[in-house]
Amino acid sequence: MMRVMTSNAVKTRFAPSPTGKLHLGNLRTALFNVLLARRDGGHFLLRIEDSDLARNDASAFDAIAADLRWLGLDWDEGPGIGAPQDWQQSARAEVYTSAADKLLAADAAYWCFCSQQRLAELRAEQTRQGKAPRYDGCCASLPRREADDRRAAGEPAVLRLRMPQSGMLEFNDLVRGQQTVPADALGDPVIQRADGTAAFLFANALDDGLMGVTHVLRGEDHLSNTPRQQVLLRQLGLTAPAYGHLSLVTDEAGAPLSKRSGSAGIAELHAAGYRPEAVLNYLARLGNAGLDEQLHDLDGLARAFEPSRLARSPARFDRSQLDHWQSLAMAQADMASLLPALTADCLPADRRESLVALVQPNIRFAHELNDWAQRLFADELELSADAVAAIRSRDAEFFGQIDQALLEASGEIDWQVWRPRLEALTGCKGGKLMKPLRFALTGLGHGPALGAVINLMVPETRRTRLQRAAAMAGEADDA
Repeated sequence: MMRVMTSNAVKTRFAPSPTGKLHLGNLRTALFNVLLARRDGGHFLLRIEDSDLARNDASAFDAIAADLRWLGLDWDEGPGIGAPQDWQQSARAEVYTSAADKLLAADAAYWCFCSQQRLAELRAEQTRQGKAPRYDGCCASLPRREADDRRAAGEPAVLRLRMPQSGMLEFNDLVRGQQTVPADALGDPVIQRADGTAAFLFANALDDGLMGVTHVLRGEDHLSNTPRQQVLLRQLGLTAPAYGHLSLVTDEAGAPLSKRSGSAGIAELHAAGYRPEAVLNYLARLGNAGLDEQLHDLDGLARAFEPSRLARSPARFDRSQLDHWQSLAMAQADMASLLPALTADCLPADRRESLVALVQPNIRFAHELNDWAQRLFADELELSADAVAAIRSRDAEFFGQIDQALLEASGEIDWQVWRPRLEALTGCKGGKLMKPLRFALTGLGHGPALGAVINLMVPETRRTRLQRAAAMAGEADDA
């Protein structure tokens, strides 16, 4: 018996098939459905569409849940909440059979015995004539008794939905606006396979109707399914959700993202060190020009979300834009979330938080903290050719003078006071002072404020670096 869930609240859903890892286009769809639900104080459902048992991947289910949880896209209904028959298609076979029987009894569906060969020949002929492929209704007029006898004799058959043969089918797309489709252009879709399992179009729409889903944002590849699913739900006395169809997300070469092509997924971004808030803020802006340039949490993104402002043209994944949001997210990350990434043995325990605070504005990924720990505290510092050249642009006396001056300093160094002193002592100003000194101490020509670096470093390490630079400069002088 079918049970209809009713509610005045907005209810959205994300309904992936566990056939492989989710790519960024899938995750953007999930995010947009979460944002729509949150914006209107509604509910978000995670439904697993695993009725195609032959294609299911046993590991994909857990991976989908892990990806969503890492991004903070928690669900109000779905796995872990309620019985499987409330969110898992493979546990709902009786529901689909009952609905199929109802459609047959009302003559809203019929058995089709056309072979795959005939259907292939039909498609080829229609294509040759420049027509869009569609089923020609060959079995639509078969008497029900004849069809039942043929099935009883073992002849395989699929169940097709009987579509209107004239008129226009209309619906208002949440993203694309008013849509109008000639009814006779669609053909009668298969809703039940020959093995008795429910086809995607059937199970997907029926679950939306029975589960009280009010709004669905999904890929534009499902646009042609919408009028068929609306007819199906109307025949069953169920209310269809409001549908919105999102543009595809393409890779940097312009090809659509897909599971089968191995498009990068959340697990890879997670492993690379991207922060979930960076990924969320980037995905929220893919094909969505209605947001400002600030980093937001889910609630902030939801408040500004409006499906009608989403782009209808493909949205191209741009790694540099993702890196931009990663930099913003890293700059705003709290200390507690960064410290676990700091594992370098050379770093004194009492300087861990000070190091993070110093270099956080200069890093894109948390693991780079260890590189800075090595640069500022390790016994050995590897120098690049640029570093060697910068050091040898000064003489040994330059580094010796700075070393002696810092050795005589007591307490924390006030760089605003010490920089003029060092300029007067060495006779060098600006880049002529700062560049070789920075390279000598850190091996890099850029980074945090040099005075803060000097104060953070252990005096003995700082002195070792300056004495090494003096020796290298002396070698250049001798040469």
